[in-house]
Amino acid sequence: MYKAGQGMPSRMGALIVGFLVAGYAGLSWFGWLRPISPASRFDAYVNPAFIGALILLLGVVAVSGWLVFRSAKAADYLVDMDDELRKVVWPAVMPLFDPKTEAWGSTYVVIVCSILFTVFIWVTDLLLQLLVTRGLFQSLLFAE
Repeated sequence: MYKAGQGMPSRMGALIVGFLVAGYAGLSWFGWLRPISPASRFDAYVNPAFIGALILLLGVVAVSGWLVFRSAKAADYLVDMDDELRKVVWPAVMPLFDPKTEAWGSTYVVIVCSILFTVFIWVTDLLLQLLVTRGLFQSLLFAE
């Protein structure tokens, strides 16, 4: 079916994301139920809320592992994704901090477009604010 190691970077990445999501979900749920204070840290580990969070964490990890390594559809998707990522032409970044590389050129374009878009939204917001407070809708909205 697959060659040895085929799709392994994508599978391991998906498994790591599953671990991170499970860890965040378990810790958030436990923190929401009972915040840990330094004085009662030992009591917190025998708390039923902590045990429930640990079971939730292990369940999400088990489901993530099964999806990544045993589910045929998920494995096909991850192998195909890995094959497609190998076809991507990534921008040149070497030598680092050289303004002539493709990555720095793209970075400059993103920064300039972000600044222009921010200024556009700010000016539009000011104009709409003036229009609403002092312009056409003043008599309708702020009737005295």
